[in-house]
Amino acid sequence: MHKITRVWLLVLLVLSALPGRAELIDVTGMFAEETRWLADNVAKETRDEFLFRTSDGINAYADSKPPEVGDVEVFNTFNITSGKHERVRARLQKIGKHCYIYLQEGKKVATSVISRIASEFDTKIYSNTRSMFGSEWTPGIDGDPRITLFLLDIQDGHNPAQGRRGYTAGYFYAGDCYNRKKKRESNEREMLYLDIYPSVPGSQEFMSVVAHEFQHMIHWNNDPKEFTWVNESLSQLSQFLCGYGHPPQLNAFIRNTHNNLAAWADDDMLANYGQVYLWAYYISIRIASTDDRRRAFVRRMVAQTSQGFSGLNAAIKKQGIKNNVRNLFRSFCLANYLNDNRIERGAYGYDKPLAKFALRPELRLDKPPFEVKGRVKCWAARAVQVNMAGLRGKDVAVMFAGQKVQASNYSNSFDVALVTYSSNRKSLPTVEWLNIKDYKASQRVKISSVHDRMLMLVVNRGPEVMKVEQAFARGASPAAFSFAIRPNGSTSAAPRVASTSTARTSRSRPNRARSRSIIEEIASSPGLEESAGTMLSSRGSEEEPAAEVEFDFGFQKLAENEDLIIDAVREEMAENSCEVLDEFVNIYASASDLAKSRLHTLRSRIRDILMFEQLQGNQLAEAYLSRLQ
Repeated sequence: MHKITRVWLLVLLVLSALPGRAELIDVTGMFAEETRWLADNVAKETRDEFLFRTSDGINAYADSKPPEVGDVEVFNTFNITSGKHERVRARLQKIGKHCYIYLQEGKKVATSVISRIASEFDTKIYSNTRSMFGSEWTPGIDGDPRITLFLLDIQDGHNPAQGRRGYTAGYFYAGDCYNRKKKRESNEREMLYLDIYPSVPGSQEFMSVVAHEFQHMIHWNNDPKEFTWVNESLSQLSQFLCGYGHPPQLNAFIRNTHNNLAAWADDDMLANYGQVYLWAYYISIRIASTDDRRRAFVRRMVAQTSQGFSGLNAAIKKQGIKNNVRNLFRSFCLANYLNDNRIERGAYGYDKPLAKFALRPELRLDKPPFEVKGRVKCWAARAVQVNMAGLRGKDVAVMFAGQKVQASNYSNSFDVALVTYSSNRKSLPTVEWLNIKDYKASQRVKISSVHDRMLMLVVNRGPEVMKVEQAFARGASPAAFSFAIRPNGSTSAAPRVASTSTARTSRSRPNRARSRSIIEEIASSPGLEESAGTMLSSRGSEEEPAAEVEFDFGFQKLAENEDLIIDAVREEMAENSCEVLDEFVNIYASASDLAKSRLHTLRSRIRDILMFEQLQGNQLAEAYLSRLQ
């Protein structure tokens, strides 16, 4: 729990550095690990069921009075800044048809605003969200069908005067739905926590957060172990379906398009929110032909007990749709850049609310040679625009090579699209997906006489296996690729890309600060025996495949980092310099026994370099050898 909290505090600090308006986030995902543990280990039962089971049928709640306006409760809340639960007093301000509204004592929100919040929840959010996503647990742990909306100043470190603009807009905590005897911090009710500073209670932004968090509550009731990226995608969609427009984080994705869809929180957090929303929105408009079928499909997604892409594939199968994750994801990536629904029955475009949306290609090539080398993250895409005006009506040879990224028995896959179109957008575009075999493709393509542009889209997908999806998405390094477009008949060699799982990332020599960071990371990373023990302990469990992938990627990263340090030391010796070497010697000298054991391999390799240099008469190497005894 505390480890996860530190990660989210980092997010808040990053957000605080952004200029302009405050950036809001939801921290429901912070409790994902705890939520999955509870689902696996603690029974989901009402308060009365628990009492009946543990006290021979005596019901101590039989004579408890119904809630009344003015009642005071003391709730457990979560302090984001400290990472600890704390008690907060609150007073019941309003009883709606489907909700109770409590306000933190000492805070002021106008009575008219409280009434508006209750009315909007009762008449719009409650019915719309349930219609699309399913039902929350009702009447729930407390036997009361009403949802508690707790308005409070969430302690999130927000302080614009000190440059900390990021804040937590709200959250749903699944621990509240378990008995207090099993989960000490539980408030034993279905409730949402809603920020009132700097959030403006009753505003459209505030109400969109209510819709967002209510979907989390519904999703927990149907599939408490859902992957965070899927859960967040549907909560973002809930905001739009309740009439609050496209979430503001969509702009963050437009600014940072190269983002990993499934590796939640490992990339730009705000861009994550924008990207997963766009994914859910795309599916919601393209997976079914009518509102009723669309609603049925989304409810099937929420109800799936399998998670991630596996859950999506299962929902597709149950819906009787001839489609799959591969087709949806690559069409989604192309729609983001092309957004033209005139072809392929609209598969490569959006509907009217996003008719003007389109991501910009990362690179534009206006004249030959049309050759590109780049890298693309897992579950992401890169696009290059090529000016083909001089090749209209001609045949061209298109060649592609991509890097195979592998861990355990799992690897990535590529989809590459060639889109030819006219810059004035008057002519219909054409889309051709390359036939990729063994991570390579070579095809002849005829450029239409009415098309003067080509878009090359490179899509990198990870495995869709539920047990390894998250581990692979988070652990895989960006895959290298290269492509070339040449007039037909050209004799130039085809592009080549290393296809081993441990291919080195091309990076310049690390400076002293970066070297220190790398060495400290190696010193804090589990060693071979430690990691192998973790993996072996999962044998026979559902975590086994994921542990193997994490194990594999962990050592691929360690090997790459060690190679960076070794190359830097070797180059410095040739220049009679020793910055990186100094960092290693100093860190090693003050390291604990455990850290020294993790640095042992790197130390041995550095000593080999120094001993070789010593034989060449290098006195600097001799001096450092004595320090590494």
